[in-house]
Amino acid sequence: MSMNGPSSPLTPLSPDPTQRPRKKEPSARQKMRKLLIPMALTTAVGMWTGSVPLLVLGGVVWVGWIFYFVLLTQVLDPDGSSTPSVDQHSNIAALAIRGETAQAADAYRAAIAADPDDVVACEQFAQLALRELKDFELAIQAYREAERRTPQPKRQLGYAMLVATIYRDYLRDAGRTMVELSRILARYPDAPNAPALRAELETIKAQRFQDQ
Repeated sequence: MSMNGPSSPLTPLSPDPTQRPRKKEPSARQKMRKLLIPMALTTAVGMWTGSVPLLVLGGVVWVGWIFYFVLLTQVLDPDGSSTPSVDQHSNIAALAIRGETAQAADAYRAAIAADPDDVVACEQFAQLALRELKDFELAIQAYREAERRTPQPKRQLGYAMLVATIYRDYLRDAGRTMVELSRILARYPDAPNAPALRAELETIKAQRFQDQ
């Protein structure tokens, strides 16, 4: 998200010089390779000192390392595309728990702006806006951003459903609920709950017709 573009509820009001893009966690393969140096040093020390226990321990570690590395590269993640661990933003959540909701909101905005792949920040920001800030439009903005960022169709559908729920249960806006349900059915026609969504859409239409 561009800091110089149009104003958005998800954009920080001003750049935070202390907020740096969070570093990506190393992959499992990188972590495995980093173990090679201490393992090699341990084996070398065992050979130099003639320590049988140290050599036996080193041998066991080497066998375990080779076994897991083969399992990782040939079975678990043969193409090296495993996703590194995701930042859960526990530091920001702690702000919200302490009641510092405005600071937490600013921190989530900065995290969203800093990393275009951060879906967790969008989701947690939406929950903060919905439950603590009572800013339902902001929650919708955050859930839409989460839907846009995630590559998983099931999660995309889930975020879209949350938006529809906010329109229906929190804003009580039948018109926008109908628009959102229609969008969901058009974009996710094969959703498992598509028949229920169609039925709900027809019910809302019928109620609006009766109210006119």
